[in-house]
Amino acid sequence: MNSPLGEISITILLGVLFAYLFDRVGFPPFLGFFLAGAIVGKLGAVNLPDVYLQILLSLVAFEVGRGLGISGLSPAAFFAVILESALIISLSMLLFKLIGLTLTEVLIIAIMMLSSSSILVNRFAQVLPTEARAIALSITTLEDAVLFFAISLLFGKTTIENLPVNIVVVTAVSVVALAVFRYVYRLIIGREYAIPFALAIAFGFVYVVQYFQIASPFLGAFIGGYIFSRADTHGVHIKEATALSSLIIYLYMLVVGFSIPMPAVNPLFIALSLATALLAVFVRVTAVFLSALFTTGQPRFSINVATATAHISELSITIPIVAYRLGVLKNAELAFALSTTPILTLFLAPLFWRQRSLLEKYVAKRIRELKIAVAYEKLYKVVTHFFITTAKLVVFTLVIAIVVSYLGIFSLVLLIPTIYYLIKYSRYIYIDLLLALREIEQARYVSIMVLVLTFALASYVVFALIVKVAELHHYIALLVVTVLTYLLIAIYKELSSNTTK
Repeated sequence: MNSPLGEISITILLGVLFAYLFDRVGFPPFLGFFLAGAIVGKLGAVNLPDVYLQILLSLVAFEVGRGLGISGLSPAAFFAVILESALIISLSMLLFKLIGLTLTEVLIIAIMMLSSSSILVNRFAQVLPTEARAIALSITTLEDAVLFFAISLLFGKTTIENLPVNIVVVTAVSVVALAVFRYVYRLIIGREYAIPFALAIAFGFVYVVQYFQIASPFLGAFIGGYIFSRADTHGVHIKEATALSSLIIYLYMLVVGFSIPMPAVNPLFIALSLATALLAVFVRVTAVFLSALFTTGQPRFSINVATATAHISELSITIPIVAYRLGVLKNAELAFALSTTPILTLFLAPLFWRQRSLLEKYVAKRIRELKIAVAYEKLYKVVTHFFITTAKLVVFTLVIAIVVSYLGIFSLVLLIPTIYYLIKYSRYIYIDLLLALREIEQARYVSIMVLVLTFALASYVVFALIVKVAELHHYIALLVVTVLTYLLIAIYKELSSNTTK
């Protein structure tokens, strides 16, 4: 068996050369490695095992999570990305169904368009005003997070029925892991093996997520990267991690170039790829502009953010490749056309960016500023603490239910002596949600709705999980409802009082 080491060496050399040329003319240099991989892979008939692509995609997911942890979250960008994702999926379903694609193919295209390249956005955003730059960078980072969640839906074992369970379980695992990793990190901070240790933790998450089938394994690597950056509060290892990031993205693009399906050249599918790229740019500009406008109210601001993100992320290239290899996408020519679409948008992005002043003037003349009355910071706290509190409620209730289920009447011997402490310290489960709701206490109906949703989601997840580990008897169901009801009534009583203990 001949080793592909020689071909890979030539590919790296060509990749560096192409990267230099692309950088000189204003295009992203990492495209040079993709082009080199595609050329050598086609001419040299090099077939790398799928595991290389999976490992590098996991490393990219780690870097995306690390970037999110470093940059933090803009509350306005958080809701803008939610609205943007809904608009992209809706517009994709409308436009691409009209040209005769199947529902699966449309969903693949829609998921591909959920994210923009953080490398390009970071370059474009340097000339934007401070606020617009912060929103643009937050949006592209959050888009990557949404992309990995969407990949979990498409390729993982996640379904609509178990999606709430998986989200809550992932949240609970992340909260526990962050607490543990912050403690362990004290032992490795400043050490030479801190980054390898963080990568080991990330791949540990990959294994856990894959073993329990709660999401795509890449989401596990994303969580690992996020936890590492949040634990590195003083940024001790940012420089070495950044250097590793560049190496990862170049190797990733090289392997993607090797892995891309290369059928016989068909002008029809090349035209389809170009048409899809142009349509994708239109969809992304429209969705990002509207979502930014509805969250900030500023047309000029919004069009700048939209033009900075008017392309598809390099991460999306692997989606049709993986879909084709898993049999989700049947047509090799279509897989080739879709996998080259993000590349074409990355080439179009600098050209489109240079025309932003024309779009800015056009929008400023025709669209007025909107009055935005939503307090996104307060609403963001409520949403995040809603999921975290739900995860805590699930863990707390599930432990009690399992103890009672397995020990039966003997569980009273354990629970009765500890019930005082359970009631006393149960407040720590919901204190953060309580404080977040107090900030919007004038919106009483919103608070009640949040509490009802918390109860409903926690109940759904507990019942879905307990049937997997124990028998669900009537008295267990009654116990679960009683515990959750007590805790939510406790939140409501404190919320209704004038003082916080």
